[in-house]
Amino acid sequence: MLSLANYDFQAHIHLFKWQEHNLLLDVNSGAIHVLDDASCKFISKLMQVKGDFDVARECLAQEIPALELDEIIAEVSAAIQAGALFTPAEFWTVDLSAMQVKALCLNVAHACNMKCSYCFASQGDFGMDACLMSLETACQALDFLMEKSGAVKNLEVDFFGGEPLLAAPMLKDLVQYGRKLEKQYNKKINFTLTTNALLLNDEIIQFILDEKLGVILSLDGRPETNDRHRVLRDGSGSYDIIVPKIKNMVDKQPVSYYVRGTFSRKNLDFTRDLQHLVELGFKSISLEPAVGPDNGFSIQEEDLPAVLQEYENLTGLLYNYQLSGKPVDFFHYNLDLQKGPCLAKRISGCGAGVEYLVVTPSGDIYPCHQFVGEAGFLMGNVFTGLLDEEIRLNFSGNHLGNKKECRNCWARYFCGGGCHANAYHSNNDISIPSKVSCMMHRKRIEGAIYLEAMQKTEASFL
Repeated sequence: MLSLANYDFQAHIHLFKWQEHNLLLDVNSGAIHVLDDASCKFISKLMQVKGDFDVARECLAQEIPALELDEIIAEVSAAIQAGALFTPAEFWTVDLSAMQVKALCLNVAHACNMKCSYCFASQGDFGMDACLMSLETACQALDFLMEKSGAVKNLEVDFFGGEPLLAAPMLKDLVQYGRKLEKQYNKKINFTLTTNALLLNDEIIQFILDEKLGVILSLDGRPETNDRHRVLRDGSGSYDIIVPKIKNMVDKQPVSYYVRGTFSRKNLDFTRDLQHLVELGFKSISLEPAVGPDNGFSIQEEDLPAVLQEYENLTGLLYNYQLSGKPVDFFHYNLDLQKGPCLAKRISGCGAGVEYLVVTPSGDIYPCHQFVGEAGFLMGNVFTGLLDEEIRLNFSGNHLGNKKECRNCWARYFCGGGCHANAYHSNNDISIPSKVSCMMHRKRIEGAIYLEAMQKTEASFL
């Protein structure tokens, strides 16, 4: 049995209550345990007395019958032996700087046909001159990806903006060029398209279906929620125009889709927006918080009590859908709690600046779309093929092993240290996580753990 005398319970065990259920996450193994009240009381006491079983037993002798205590201790010991409880810390030896580029976000349009009030990209132009990416630049970007991806076979390319469908004719030619490169290099490119849906028509939808593009379709929820922020260039709401287009796209069953909404401090009752999206017939949904410095929309620390409570409401709604046999694929709750992502992702998050890069219409390269135009983050250009190694090393070194704020956080393996851009825009430092984002993410993980525990019969009951 593992000696618990020097075990760091705070870093490696997360014990919490969700409604009437006592839940325990063993951080290193990902194992979930549902505890009855007596088992929860014993494990809590065991953690308090630094893992001394005899002392824990003695402390609880007057509260829990001896036979029941014996059974609990036997079950806890068996879980330890099985590697599902009080598992040892992992040691990270991955050299992230040696990783290949495997994903590009192509900002094919620094322009937009909408004027969303909370837009981080300055209504689509990223604070630069409005323009579209040429086919020459886009093809050069794919050439760059082939060269920098090394032995990686499966690659990702996302068409982003602004509104990428403003460049729809070029995208069709680009995908065909990508298909030729796939054969030439024996690789597979998974293309995705993030769109506000205004320009979706039968021709474009057929292109998406034929080429098996994944689609991310922007819609914030209820009409009043959506039209508060997602407005046309003349200031009028977009809901009535885009909902039929999004429905048409989803009904055609693309290879993958998400209807993606943003909630702000103007709609902290965002569970109602999730419910509305489900009522519209959508099953794959993402609701992202507006984050960053206070601009009237982004979630601030004073909003957290309401937001965290609303995540409990949202989790309850998802559970009800689950019970009814109509589960919702909610993006933030898609956590493989038993296996988790690969080691590199577990300790570094999204891979921005290393595995994942963004390319602007001029061919300039940035660590991710949220750094476009930021002084000090220009990494190079696809026409030279050279990357600023100092910036790349800065991002590759920004992982759990080098973040003291994250090393003992129970949620560390589900975020890899958090979003570099959120950290930078909150603290002017990519290595200092955003407190607001961290607290929201931890709450979401607890909700996901609860849903997983309620759904999977293999969850341990101690």
